[in-house]
Amino acid sequence: MRTQIQIRSLLFAVLLGVGQAVLAVDDGFATAVEAYRAQDFSAALQGFRPLAEAGDPRAQFALGLLHDNGEGVPQNDREAVRWYEKSAAQGYAKAQYNLGVMTLSGRGLPRNDQRAREWFERAAAQGNPDAIARIVQLAEGGDVEAQYRLAVMYVKGIAVPQDPTLGYRWMQRAAARGHLDAMFGMGLMTEQGLGVERSYTAAVNWYVPASNQGHVKATYNLGRLIRDGLGQPADASRAERLFEKAAAAGYVPAQLTLGMLYDQGEGWPRNAARAVAWYRQAAGNGSAEAQINLGYLYANGEGLPGDPVEAYARTYAADRLGHPLGAGNLSLIATKLRDAELRKAQQLGERYVSRARSMPSVAQGGSAAETARP
Repeated sequence: MRTQIQIRSLLFAVLLGVGQAVLAVDDGFATAVEAYRAQDFSAALQGFRPLAEAGDPRAQFALGLLHDNGEGVPQNDREAVRWYEKSAAQGYAKAQYNLGVMTLSGRGLPRNDQRAREWFERAAAQGNPDAIARIVQLAEGGDVEAQYRLAVMYVKGIAVPQDPTLGYRWMQRAAARGHLDAMFGMGLMTEQGLGVERSYTAAVNWYVPASNQGHVKATYNLGRLIRDGLGQPADASRAERLFEKAAAAGYVPAQLTLGMLYDQGEGWPRNAARAVAWYRQAAGNGSAEAQINLGYLYANGEGLPGDPVEAYARTYAADRLGHPLGAGNLSLIATKLRDAELRKAQQLGERYVSRARSMPSVAQGGSAAETARP
């Protein structure tokens, strides 16, 4: 009867006005809803089917549910899964939840607890109360991944009231069982005093084992704390090794941080050549901050030969990637270029922008990794 509750909650929500904007231009769906309410499942099927085949996720969900319950058609788990998947792929939370239920029980497809949890997480992120209850149930039953996901939900207020204290408790349970991201999360929460009293020593004690197991962000954060003497005695050499380990793994904040440290030389040996090398790596991975700094170094001939064309191109890329200093710096550098040089610099800058935007973190929005600091 679970599935019938799901469809009826959908139908009543639509009829009571939640979907009024849709109904104004979609009488076919409303007619199918009315047929379902009248338990004329054959007519409902005929109404939902063309809409589902045309890609309407509500109708796809409804068609899946008819097959799930055997209403108007012979009961067919595989056909139910097929329509749920189409609807869920478009982000329809009720379909995502029902797919999770069927995947967890192995109805219509092989049982897969991890995949079921993922469907519940997607539905929960949209506020589906049944999915949230399932994640809580899994977490309380000892599912360590569910414990970690539930912790993140409470910390960030995703689909549940934000409660860092409760999030900390679930994070601690997952971390105690060796969940790597939860161990990093414990380090982060204790460092920031989120849901627990701030303790840099405790943060280090969580970052160390996470770093030893290859967690790149934990390695970087451990380097930050050790450089600043927080939770551990300050140790520039150890911090450098940690930053380089994270940077070598492709972590852009670590690459950018090393560039800034060698560039500025504050409490760190100044080395212009190393600064440029790390800036180039970070810039190649999509960092607008690295591009703006490279532009400055090329403009002033620091650590490398002065090159106003390269300076403009790097700064142009930083500007296009959203750096707030880009436009002003471009105006200054442009005064040093002839028209032909300016065109060349713009073309080169566009290549840098295209390369940056091919990076996943930049393609998803914004410039990559602008959180580093010296």
